[in-house]
Amino acid sequence: AVGHTGPMAWDHLRASYDRVADRYEEQFLDELAAKPRDRELLDAFACAAADPVLDLGCGPGQIGAHLRAAGRQVIGVDLSEQMARRAATRLDGAVAADLRTLPFATGGIGGIAAFYSVIHLPRAQLGGAVREARRVLGPGGRLLVTAHAGTGEVALDEFLGAPVPFVASSFQLDELVEACTAAELDVVRAEQRPPYPDEHPTDRLAVEAVAR
Repeated sequence: AVGHTGPMAWDHLRASYDRVADRYEEQFLDELAAKPRDRELLDAFACAAADPVLDLGCGPGQIGAHLRAAGRQVIGVDLSEQMARRAATRLDGAVAADLRTLPFATGGIGGIAAFYSVIHLPRAQLGGAVREARRVLGPGGRLLVTAHAGTGEVALDEFLGAPVPFVASSFQLDELVEACTAAELDVVRAEQRPPYPDEHPTDRLAVEAVAR
């Protein structure tokens, strides 16, 4: 059932992901196998980024594990403690934290992969989140961010079969590009692709940018 995107809806996301962590891990751990373009983006990012790399909104660590297999040192960051615990078994470390207030020193990170994590912000907070990512990146550090294409927000009363609230924002490619540019990141890639057959039926956005 569709819910409402009031301020309270966003506050429930941490508990919702804690609740569905097992189901999420089971459903999405091998998701990259069916997403060749995502693998290509991650492989190119892994070659260009320096260590350490943050996997923002890491979930159980499937994206970070791919980067780690490509030779990067990866630290997972997730709002959900249950997700961070699972990611810690696959990455070089993981921490439960909010991507809007990262617990890392300014300029100490070589790369950030944020795969479908900014969707869990009210769209008005996108710019601040990208500025925070820029804060922790060193000069030449890279940000790779993906999102669902759209113009609104969706709020559900169920997620992965569990009766928990779920809310997400969709974005336009220009919004992601502009957020990066405003945060003093130089965009080197901006693309939109149609969904793969097994994905939720929304176009997917990917933007890669480099810290000045």
